[in-house]
Amino acid sequence: MVLRAECSGGGRASDKSFFCLKERKIAMVDLKAKPYCLPDEDVRWVEETIAGMTPEEKVGQLFFQLTASQDENYLRELMEKYHLGGCRYNPMPGAAVQQQNRTLQKYAKVPVFIACNTEAGGDGACADGTNIGSGIKIGATRNNDYAYALGKMANTAFAPVCDIHYNWENTEIVTRAFGNDPVRVAQMSKAYMDGLHTIPGFACTAKHFPGNGLDFRDAHLSNNVNTFSVEEWDKTYGMVYKTLIDGGLDAIMGGHIMLPEYARAINPALKDEDMMPATLSPEIMTTLLRGKLGFNGMVVTDASHMVGMTDRMTRREMLPASINAGCDMFLFFNDPDEDFNTMLDAYKSGVISE
Repeated sequence: MVLRAECSGGGRASDKSFFCLKERKIAMVDLKAKPYCLPDEDVRWVEETIAGMTPEEKVGQLFFQLTASQDENYLRELMEKYHLGGCRYNPMPGAAVQQQNRTLQKYAKVPVFIACNTEAGGDGACADGTNIGSGIKIGATRNNDYAYALGKMANTAFAPVCDIHYNWENTEIVTRAFGNDPVRVAQMSKAYMDGLHTIPGFACTAKHFPGNGLDFRDAHLSNNVNTFSVEEWDKTYGMVYKTLIDGGLDAIMGGHIMLPEYARAINPALKDEDMMPATLSPEIMTTLLRGKLGFNGMVVTDASHMVGMTDRMTRREMLPASINAGCDMFLFFNDPDEDFNTMLDAYKSGVISE
């Protein structure tokens, strides 16, 4: 269930008014608009399916889990006990991937997203898949056709990596990004998405919003900060994401990356100690992404064990905070029972609204 921000009058916020949080409200996603473009019959299916779900089933849809085994009983438990919305897996032989996927869908009441990191080719989907080339290699060709072909190898891809590699000390996306030219990154990310969209049923999850590549630090290990001003961000990272959104981007992965200049422009009352990574920031995930950029698709957090997220608050606070910030799905259980019940309690107590 996706939310987006709108002006209090019902229209999309203008550049002048979107900064005022008090003038904004949250409205339901428009299932007839990009990237869904659903006909009336399919909209009814969505609405009727949600109406028929238990609280446990609704909460399960908030989670994306990394599968740890292909044992049928294990996969059945993920679907029937935790009601997962999505599963990501690490590469394994293609036959094992197919069997796992059939098992997951067999026990899923609602069809489950199945994702992998096809950033560099088919080897991100299965161990016997073909490696095509990392983002930096594709970017060096300056040929968008190669990015298009790379996208055709994806499924529910946690890709493209549409970060911009400005800082040579940044090791997190050094070979994964298409380069340090925002225009090239935008064009190749769009070409990747277009290639992926040639395959029916495949979805594109661009990452890592609001943009990695400025800080030398790795969000897996520490805080990561995008220091650009509002104007600089709009011309670079903002332009990249707007290009993808206008082109029908299905989903975005939120990065555990702070964007302090933009967050303060939206909410001047924010203090340094209150600054949050995007995945915990309603200013960035709702007001900027949903409101100004007009993104109507699905948002999933980056992995929830990364220090860029875990050092801000307790895990019990962090899970519902990510959903309230504007994320739709939470990437990876720590302890399945603990995380599931934490989110369920937050829903039942009203911390997470209907």
